[in-house]
Parts: sequence; structure tokens; C-alpha cells
Amino acid sequence: MIRLVIFLILAFSNFLCASAQEKRSFWDHGLGKFLKSADETLDRWQEEGVDTNYIRKPKLSRMVYLGYYGYFQQHDMTFPVSIDNAYIPLDTRYMPPNIAEKKYMATDMHTYQTEIELGIDWRGLSLEIPIPIRNRYSMSFGLAKNGSVWGARIRYKSLKNMDGVLDDAYNQGMLQWIKNEKSQTNAPAVTEETTIPAGKMDLKIFYVEGYYVFNNKRFSLAAGAYGDMIQKRSAGSLFVMGNYYQSRFGANDLFNHERDIFRNWKLSFGPGYGYNWSINGGKMCIHLSVIPMISIWNSLVHKYEDYSPSYEYAGTSSDPAIRAQQIEEERLRWSDYDAHYYDAVDNGKSRFVFNFFGRFAVSYSFDRYLLNFLLNYRQYLYRNNADTEINNREADAQVNFGMRF
Repeated sequence: MIRLVIFLILAFSNFLCASAQEKRSFWDHGLGKFLKSADETLDRWQEEGVDTNYIRKPKLSRMVYLGYYGYFQQHDMTFPVSIDNAYIPLDTRYMPPNIAEKKYMATDMHTYQTEIELGIDWRGLSLEIPIPIRNRYSMSFGLAKNGSVWGARIRYKSLKNMDGVLDDAYNQGMLQWIKNEKSQTNAPAVTEETTIPAGKMDLKIFYVEGYYVFNNKRFSLAAGAYGDMIQKRSAGSLFVMGNYYQSRFGANDLFNHERDIFRNWKLSFGPGYGYNWSINGGKMCIHLSVIPMISIWNSLVHKYEDYSPSYEYAGTSSDPAIRAQQIEEERLRWSDYDAHYYDAVDNGKSRFVFNFFGRFAVSYSFDRYLLNFLLNYRQYLYRNNADTEINNREADAQVNFGMRF
């Protein structure tokens, strides 16, 4: 009997030692030790430096979620055509009487993307797997850190299949002038907007932004926007945000060249304000923040490309030498016209503008579940003293349903 007891004790001791060694083999060194340390660090960061009377971390601070995301992008451009009638080699007797009203060009284009995302939020650190439903973006990626104290975001987008509308009033007015000259009439120009075919426009956007929250001990952006934390009592805070933004708009056969490229760079800075309205001890949180930014640097550069000789319609002779001479004569006739077509774009000085970032969110917690809605809106503008305008607006909305564990 004594031998049996000793045997069982030794066997149980060996089992405990083996279990301890097995446990140490993962959690006490190597990858296991690193993961455990990272988890403890993230756990400590969530409440570090905050006033726990206003903010606390959830009892279960890990979460898996399923989300619906929608992105909308709009870009429109308008510029006056600053060509004096003296630069147009046509008979002014047949000029459309309303040509002055038609001296502008405008494009308006937009696109959108929708997707489902599977994600895991591990103590405020998120990883998402997108499943596109409708995607008009040829390339899109971003990297963000959204913290209660500070945050930063990098975003790049490339779009080639945008829907758009062209209001080429001046070009249509010029066609009417040519028709009037041929028919020796004085009909007014009747213009209309047209749908831009696919492949005529492309847009690339890149921006970097960062923010700092002043009242970060009592106000949590993570609680208001994402539900990562619990805002126990209502609080607000001043923000400060800086943003570098650039866009590259390409247009094929829309204006006066076979391809026009408009590049806009801007640097913006400004203060804003955010507020978390806590209901029922943080069970529901409504967030609103607005950040107007002053554009302290705003630059527009226009370049163009032509892939074939212009005015080939003028070369009617079968003799190559005579035909080349006809083309050159026609080019010289219209050289002043071409030189001044983009004056409002190329020679204008940028004006003072406000850019804008706004966010609205609602988070509702019940048991171990979270329902979250988030809407972001960004607006980037360009204006110059020659009345050239570029408006770039983007919005994204998401609805997440998560389960904490």
C-alpha cells in the first residue's frame, strides 16, 4: 500500500513537472513570452494616464467583429477660359451672342466602394480583413493609429473608373462659332452637360495627417469613435490637427490637349473640438468632432501631353510638303488661342481657404456585445484669384457588430 501511494505521488509530481515545462515551453520564453508581454503592455496602455472617473477599459477588452464599410469620393474642377476674342482667328461677325456666358470648363466626377470586413480588436489594436462588394478603386491602402492622446493616418488611393459629367461650355461655344461662320448665321451657343466615358479620367490621392487631444485624461476618442473604451461621464476636448495632402487629376481629350494633368499640393493646420456624450454610465456614447483647418500652403501645377500633331484637319493636300506647311500655318493661326486657354489655371495665385474634417459616431454596448456606427467626412479645396476651383470631398461610413471576449 505504501509503495502504491509513493508511486502515485511520484507519478503526479512528474505530471505537474511535465505540465509546468509544457506551459513554460510556450508562455515563458520565445513567441509565447513576447505575446504575453505585448498583451500586458496593451492592457496597461489602455488606462494609463486617464481619469478613471471618466474613462475605463471594458471588462472584456478583446473583440471580434463584422463590419460594413462604404467609401465615397468626389472630385470636381472648374476654370474660366481666359481667351480674348482677338486671339480667336474666326470672323467676329458670326460669334454666338452668348459666348461670354460660356467661357468656362468644368468636370464633376465621383465613385464609391463598399465592402464587408472581418476584424479583431485586441485591446485597441485592430486587424481587418476586407471582402469587397463593389470596388471602383484600382488601388487603396491606409495605415492609422487612433489613440486617445494622439493619432496619425496615411492614405493612398488610385481611381481610374470614375463616373463623371463634363460641362465643356466653351468648347461647345467655339464649335457653334465655327458652324455660324460656315453657314453665315449668328445663332447662340446651346450647350449641355455630357457623361464622361470610362477611361477618360483618373485620380490619385495621398495624404498624411496627425492630431493631438489636449483633455486626454477625461476625453477618449477611442471610446467615442470606436467603442474600444468606456466613456463613463460626458466630456469634451480641444484638438489640434495637421494635414499634408496631394492629388493628381488626369483628363484625356476633355479640354484643349490630348491629356491634361493637374497636381494640387496643400499643407493645412487647425484647431478643433470633440465631445463624447455618455448615456447610462457609458452604455451608449455619442461622439461629434469638427476640425476646420487653414490651408497655409496650396499649390496647383498643370502639365499636358499631346501624342500626335495638332490641326491635321488643315492638311488637305496630297503633297506631303504642302500638307505639312498647311498644318504649320493652321497651328500658327491658333497659337495665341492655345497659349491663353489655361491662363486661369497656370497664372492664378492661390487664395485663402478652409479645409475640414468631421466625425460622428454612436456606440451602444449590451452584455458582451457592441454595435458601432461611424461617419468620417473630409473636404479639401483649392481656389485662386482667377476663379479656378477644385473641390475634393470624401466620406466613409461603417457599421460594426462586435463580440467582446
